[in-house]
Amino acid sequence: MDELLEIGKFSSLSGLTIPALRHYDELGILEPAEVDPRTSYRRYHRDQLDAASVICQLRSVDLPVEEVRAVLEAPDGEAVRAVLARHQQRLTERAATLARMLETAHVYLGAGVPAPPPSQGRPVQVMLAVRDRRQLVEFYTTVFGWTFDEPISSFSLGAYHAPSFFLVTLEDWHGGAPAAFGVLVPDVEESHRRALAAGGTQVEAPTDHAWKPRSSIVDDPSGNRIQLSQG
Repeated sequence: MDELLEIGKFSSLSGLTIPALRHYDELGILEPAEVDPRTSYRRYHRDQLDAASVICQLRSVDLPVEEVRAVLEAPDGEAVRAVLARHQQRLTERAATLARMLETAHVYLGAGVPAPPPSQGRPVQVMLAVRDRRQLVEFYTTVFGWTFDEPISSFSLGAYHAPSFFLVTLEDWHGGAPAAFGVLVPDVEESHRRALAAGGTQVEAPTDHAWKPRSSIVDDPSGNRIQLSQG
């Protein structure tokens, strides 16, 4: 156990590249047991392989280096789980963004890249009044499967510059009027049921109309009115 391993041997056993080991040494995350003062060669104890393996695995899921440090220095398992839970949420949001980009790329492949005249405009955002942010995020995530983008306080639908791009933005309630907007859904009855189960209030049950698709109306938990229409 007292045997010191040259950096090349330690690299092959740990799965971390030599440049990575040098980088983690500079950052103070995984320092060698010994550095030759004449040659600057780094040597490691075998018992450092466990920490190196943890670093390798965490970096394989793209955990930021400073959060790798937080995991290694965590006082208990609960602190580790908190770091990993935050990263899991980031990965989920990144996956949703990539999925929207992939969908847009698929549209471009089939129909070409749109090039609207510079003067052309279209609505791309609706602002929703919010009394309870957490409750409203949960409502729209549950009912429509939208992903909330915390930095811009919005549900981002479609990639930017794509024809489908639209933002549903949450604004804290300051006495303003609630919004009213429509959403096309594949199944009005099912979306209506989910909306009520998630805390919405029925205004109009699913109804057939001679002049528009089957639709219903619900208010979200903050009083914003949503018309659900059969898409």
